[in-house]
Amino acid sequence: MGMSTRTSRTTGARLLTGAGGRARGSLAQDAGVSRTKYREAYRALQERILRGDFRPGQRVTIEVLARELGMSPTPVREALRQLEAEGVVTYRPHAGARLVNIDPKAYAELLSVRAVLEGWATALAAPRLSRVTLVRLRELNRRMREAVQKGDLAAFDRLNRRFHRALYRPCGHRLLVELLEGLRARTDLVRRTVFPFIPHRGLQSVDEHDQLLDLVEQGASPEAVERFAREHKLRTLEAFLRWGASLGQELPGRGGGKGGP
Repeated sequence: MGMSTRTSRTTGARLLTGAGGRARGSLAQDAGVSRTKYREAYRALQERILRGDFRPGQRVTIEVLARELGMSPTPVREALRQLEAEGVVTYRPHAGARLVNIDPKAYAELLSVRAVLEGWATALAAPRLSRVTLVRLRELNRRMREAVQKGDLAAFDRLNRRFHRALYRPCGHRLLVELLEGLRARTDLVRRTVFPFIPHRGLQSVDEHDQLLDLVEQGASPEAVERFAREHKLRTLEAFLRWGASLGQELPGRGGGKGGP
């Protein structure tokens, strides 16, 4: 094979490799832009849900949302798919997306069970919490207070989840943590949609967090820590029950019976 033929093939290979590299770079860049737009759309929708812009059962239109957010329908559709996977919306072809309707009775039952389990997990974790972790928990709670005061419910929601996970995860009981994570996933949906209608609960919750951390730092008994952590969750349930009563709904109380607290 002559030199000119080898040179031609080498040059052609380089050209193809270069073109392919530029194509891959372009695709990667496009994918990066797409992911950025998706995250932007997801955060915007999540914040609107937390602000109460959408009510349970309300239909949301991709085209309208895309126009309001100033982007194409594709990232909005992807964001709605993610919210569907989280159980926040239901999506049907040709029918669009809707926020799920709340099952108040099921939520009340789940939250009452979660209160018992999280109280136990917090009591188990309390003596295992390091000074560094306690300082971090105080900082998370301080940021939660700021978020509530600013009306940034999305930030409060994220910080609240981080706070409670950091508080109970060191409990040393893997099954208990798994149960709590499952319950949290099932209750988060309703909390996100209901919280905007009981915003006063946010500051109360932050105050209770500080009181709970005081108990832990003072070396309170496991029984005292468990009782306070359980009551903290049950107060959220009571706020939910009062909200339900204001809508004329009959919901299970603390002990699983009918009525309010």
